[in-house]
Amino acid sequence: MRKLVLVFAFTAATLAAGNPQVTRAYVDDKGAVHIVMADGNKHTIKPFKWQNGGSFTDVKVAGDGRTVGWVANQMLEPLEAGTNYALETGVGVEVWRDGKVIRNLAPGVIRDWTFLRGGQEVAIHTAPLHGQEFYDCTRFDVGTGKELEHWSLDRRDYVVPDWAKPLLANDPLPGPDEISNWIPDGKTSKTRKKE
Repeated sequence: MRKLVLVFAFTAATLAAGNPQVTRAYVDDKGAVHIVMADGNKHTIKPFKWQNGGSFTDVKVAGDGRTVGWVANQMLEPLEAGTNYALETGVGVEVWRDGKVIRNLAPGVIRDWTFLRGGQEVAIHTAPLHGQEFYDCTRFDVGTGKELEHWSLDRRDYVVPDWAKPLLANDPLPGPDEISNWIPDGKTSKTRKKE
């Protein structure tokens, strides 16, 4: 019996050592992501040249304690941004697990994002860089990067799927009368599941 307990304890310690938990993840004042592990190891991910002076923001740790994600921002020049000034814009969500970035999701300009199912999925709310409010949400599988489901506001189907609700918590939907001015009576998009 004692041997069985020792084997179990050794196996549990080995598994824990193979996948240590994230105790903290944050972005420093230079826009780099820092991930602190329970075993004392630290990982730093610095912004890339393509970000043109942009940084990482909105870092989150998934429920599994092993997966971390953040928004990658790119600094757009005035001409690119359509403004008179440079503008830092979220252009993708990067997902890190067990020591490396495993997924880059870039569906458009990032408005908000969240982990789902303990880090197995990511949901992203995108919007145009300028113009009226836009409600467009997509759910992705982290392992494959495959789009699982897409939802956008539709005046005929005003129901927000449960997975998209956290993305819109700080961005309340307009009332049906207000949206009738935005969306013409023609064809509109609906929630679609990918096969």
